[in-house]
Amino acid sequence: MREVNINNFSIRIFESIGKDAFILASGNLNHHNCMTVGWASLGYLWRRPIAFVYVRPQRYTYQFMEKYDYFSLNFFKQEFNDVLQLCGTQSGRDINKMKLERITPVDYEGKAIYYNEAKTVVLCKKIFFQDIDPKNLLDNSVLNFYPFNDFHRIYYGEVIKIYEK
Repeated sequence: MREVNINNFSIRIFESIGKDAFILASGNLNHHNCMTVGWASLGYLWRRPIAFVYVRPQRYTYQFMEKYDYFSLNFFKQEFNDVLQLCGTQSGRDINKMKLERITPVDYEGKAIYYNEAKTVVLCKKIFFQDIDPKNLLDNSVLNFYPFNDFHRIYYGEVIKIYEK
């Protein structure tokens, strides 16, 4: 993988995030978990490039996002859709995602992991979080995404590195 200058990074955000899925990983090489994510944003806030990721509290990855200061967004080619499907439907509580055969975790300075097989990796340092508060919803149709009132926590991560194949 080669590092890409953040200012030269280009992604088709509505395709890569909105249509395709990607893997969110948190933890270190010895203790991490991942999950397939379909909701996220990339933008600019507080004069910094920021990734926004959404994690429900009952997800196993939530514990890792709470414990560790860094996380990675891992975008894969379609040939890895089976891995994305598995990581989106199986919990790390039930299977050992650290032993997935098709993807290889790579250590980032003992602070985070990313996956060697990803076509694009966005490494982030958490700087803020916020819980979605249903009282602030202006469009009540959004509540259809929360039949169990399990509102997401939004993690704001400063983008510190981007790698591409």
